[in-house]
Amino acid sequence: MKKQSKLRTLLRMVKLVKPLTGFMLLAVTMGTLGFLCAQFIPIFGGYAVLGGLGFDIPLSLTMIWVLLIVFALVRAILRYIEQRTNHYIAFTLLAIIRDRVFKALRRLCPAKLEGRDKGDLISLITSDVELLEVFYAHTISP
Repeated sequence: MKKQSKLRTLLRMVKLVKPLTGFMLLAVTMGTLGFLCAQFIPIFGGYAVLGGLGFDIPLSLTMIWVLLIVFALVRAILRYIEQRTNHYIAFTLLAIIRDRVFKALRRLCPAKLEGRDKGDLISLITSDVELLEVFYAHTISP
């Protein structure tokens, strides 16, 4: 088997995600917005500390506390949507990969699965596909 470059392998794997582009964009958008919410929480916390120390701040302390709570809740919701979307992408890709692998296995079936080690082959393929699913869930979309 010819060795491929890492870039080419990555591009081939990203090509599998193409049917899920909308979900990928949703996950990336939710992740970005959630990250921005997480960045504003310590900023408003700093304003609250400065306001408590008597410095002039652009917002009232009550407004800062309300914004802190709102940003925390919105961050939680956005994180949930991002994780849910990423898992949907990962499990859908797992189904696509399994479908392709088992179609190839059916073509090879009479010759390859005749031997005694057919259970080992199926186990190896299944574990490799599971590793790919974990890779997609934690690498491609985030």
